[in-house]
Amino acid sequence: MDTLLAELKQRPPEQVVKVCHVVHLPPKEGKGERFLVNVLNGSFVLDLASGTVSDAVTHKPSQPKLAHLLIKYLAKFQGGRLGEWVPLEKFPEGQSYVGDLMRRAFRPLIENFGYDPVGFDATCRAIDGEKERFGGLSYSFSLFPMIRLLLQLWVGDERIYRQPTANIMFSSSFLGIYTAEEAVDSAEYLVSELIKVRKRGGKST
Repeated sequence: MDTLLAELKQRPPEQVVKVCHVVHLPPKEGKGERFLVNVLNGSFVLDLASGTVSDAVTHKPSQPKLAHLLIKYLAKFQGGRLGEWVPLEKFPEGQSYVGDLMRRAFRPLIENFGYDPVGFDATCRAIDGEKERFGGLSYSFSLFPMIRLLLQLWVGDERIYRQPTANIMFSSSFLGIYTAEEAVDSAEYLVSELIKVRKRGGKST
């Protein structure tokens, strides 16, 4: 993390703003230099001096893995388009992380939404999921402004013993900066946020 922060501090803020589509907050009223980054349907603030990432509204610290992903995005992303959707197997060593993706993202997704298409639709919309025309119930999400994930769910039917299945893909903009393990971290974060919203009764805040 320290290495990424040092790398970020070397980037001109105006370049970070331009390529990452974030807001730069210069030092003001006792607060140091910060970046404001949209994450799903919310915003997080990175304090550049301390390296802490916190929710812009509640000021609660972010999960450590999300903080790492956010700082790496600001430090490494060089611009360009979102690109096409790619599966985890397209990442270097991605095949070896498929089991992790199943355990940390697919399984909790299916356990919570596998037989509930209405709940899945409502929850995806609650965190600004965008309906896509792919197989099953498909939604795309902006983890960060230029980093997106695609979530697909084929709901099960207990009457005919059809098991639910799921799929997750990543915008090819992931490939330039994130490892396969970090892609799994991203998918796990997205699914965990969906589950949190569901437990709150569909409210995103």
